[in-house]
Amino acid sequence: MSDELTRLLTETLRSRETDMGPMPELASRVLQKGRSARNRRLALGWGATGVVAAAAVVTAALLGPVGQQLPNPGPANSRMPSPSVTSPATVTETATGDPLMTYALKLPLGPPIAMIPRAEKRGAAVVVVTADRVVTLPADTVMAFDLTSSAEGLLVTTHAYGFTGGGPDPDQALYLIRPDGRLTRLHKGPFDGLAVDPTGKEYAIAEIGGRIGAPVHITSGALSEPGKTVSHTEPTATRLLGWTTQGLLMSDTSRSWLWEPGASSETEITGVVAASVMPTDPARLLVATGKVDNPRNCFHPYTVRGGQMGPELTCGPWLDWTVSPDGRRAVIGSTVVDLANGRVGPELMGKLGIFFPHWEDSTHVLTQVMGSDPQGQPLTPIWVRCDVSNGACEQAPINGANGTSAVIDW
Repeated sequence: MSDELTRLLTETLRSRETDMGPMPELASRVLQKGRSARNRRLALGWGATGVVAAAAVVTAALLGPVGQQLPNPGPANSRMPSPSVTSPATVTETATGDPLMTYALKLPLGPPIAMIPRAEKRGAAVVVVTADRVVTLPADTVMAFDLTSSAEGLLVTTHAYGFTGGGPDPDQALYLIRPDGRLTRLHKGPFDGLAVDPTGKEYAIAEIGGRIGAPVHITSGALSEPGKTVSHTEPTATRLLGWTTQGLLMSDTSRSWLWEPGASSETEITGVVAASVMPTDPARLLVATGKVDNPRNCFHPYTVRGGQMGPELTCGPWLDWTVSPDGRRAVIGSTVVDLANGRVGPELMGKLGIFFPHWEDSTHVLTQVMGSDPQGQPLTPIWVRCDVSNGACEQAPINGANGTSAVIDW
């Protein structure tokens, strides 16, 4: 969870305290839950082939790099509904004591971030912005995240204003935004984990119980027939990681396995502590082997049919990674790994250990850097773009669709 998300949630919850009375440690409970969810989630991501690992809610004010003006014209292919650019606040470039912010402040200014479907806060409303339309979510929506493409449209997960972070959100919802802009609610109730099958026509979620130790219910259904679902019970702490050609990919604190909806048995993936489905080939995984309590893990390609483990690519203390939309490279922690030949490097952001949650395209990753000045006042967020082929990084301004918008997730 980013520092900017921390700020947004804290401000939102404090505003709710005005309406609802004091709620001790409310913000801290929400933030702790958010960080836990981020560490658990390996979510499907942008486009038909994108994968975002550990795709937490990413919140950012639509502000440009510190102390710099944004270029007015957006990229030719951005297709943003309104190409106006939010002007950044002027902040003096002083030493912050934060190595990441100090590094980001010195980067050159690059072109604006390309248009990618995302959720934005516009006044009191939360909307989803795509290349050709803006869809307003229900009025009680406080945040939207895990935007996931399918053959039937764009899936989006929401939390309602009543969500406190102290437990599951009974008003959490999953919506389908159809190509014509129609909004269909597929599910209401707490869940953690969403996957779309390789055809893009079915979905599955991991419904979580309202008490400690409650079993997890894996619910799946056809996107074309909302309301017609089937459910399968898994042990507590089960995580839904994706959908392969051999069924759903799941794991818990000690093992990973595959389960085909409707089947009576599961296929265990021996020795794997974490995994994600390859974006261009749902018959293959990128897996981490090792022990849950061991900080060092080794990464391998894995073929689900026949359970074939590929050669070791690299080892390290990471369990967060993202795979490029073309499936060629992974960024594991902040280290680039070529999945075709096993070459390791470059190391991004000067080995400062930042995680890159988003791919702008198959050669560029994005992350947001937050920081404070020496007096503890928050500085304007800086989005950073890095080229995974050579390690070069630059500041990446965001073209805003609305002067009062704030990006919630993409």
